[in-house]
Amino acid sequence: MLKVKVTVPAVITGWSAGLDGIALALTLSETLEFGVRADSKLTITVQGEGDRPSTLRHPALRAAVAVFQSQERAPVGLSVTIQSRIPANAGLGDEVALTVGGLIGANNLLDVPLKRDELIDMACKLTGQATAPIAAMLGGMVLGGGHDQPYRRLNSAAIQAVVISPDVVTYADPLPNLAPIPLADVGQNAVRAALTIEAFRTGDWNLLARVLPDTLIEPSRRALIPGADKAIAAAREAGALCTTIGANNPTVITFAQVNHKRIEDAMREAFDAAEVRTRAWVVGIDSQGVTVSVTR
Repeated sequence: MLKVKVTVPAVITGWSAGLDGIALALTLSETLEFGVRADSKLTITVQGEGDRPSTLRHPALRAAVAVFQSQERAPVGLSVTIQSRIPANAGLGDEVALTVGGLIGANNLLDVPLKRDELIDMACKLTGQATAPIAAMLGGMVLGGGHDQPYRRLNSAAIQAVVISPDVVTYADPLPNLAPIPLADVGQNAVRAALTIEAFRTGDWNLLARVLPDTLIEPSRRALIPGADKAIAAAREAGALCTTIGANNPTVITFAQVNHKRIEDAMREAFDAAEVRTRAWVVGIDSQGVTVSVTR
């Protein structure tokens, strides 16, 4: 019986001066297993993080159906097991990873009729995102992308980050409502984005510490997270290089070469003092992207 196992990494966007135009894959993952059944039943089992429905409304199943419809064929019966390790609603691209996993799993069940760029295009359309789906597929750092748009995937030097997800139910990303930004500041931010890319490409972490966080958007995001200022100060005292905030969710991302557990503890203690509950993970940069295994 044909079985396909797909593993897809987490992705962050909006964390740098490049905003959503720079995505970085991280070493948290979703694992999806698809199996062709001898009968005509559809069974879906969802385990781990999140509270998503075990129905065709699940992002992975919606993506799989999109592939089947594009080819006008599908297995008669199908079993799907999803192990979610990427926390939901934490700015780590859980829905993107599930969508990518569904596309690639279904494509392999049909003996790979769709090429990579066709799958990327479908992923971007289904998620409404440009860069994140490509980073989830390819790993590393991805620049640009979107429907029929150019992109580049770059290797990144190895570094770890402490990711803190504060529970701030009132948070809404201020980016859509920011006042107009002077052209000179926009130009300077473009320079910072280019230097951020260079820092990850070469492993120049002293450079990274000088160009993160973004100076136009991050202060407005930080102001909406109780305890963030003290948590970031505590991270620096514990040995962090730099701290930034991702898009859409109040996720605080701290890059460091050493002392990751000490940094995590210091930041969570600062958020505790502000009466903000948190979850935390120490992650590296995923360089593989999607991995697939097929058994027959």
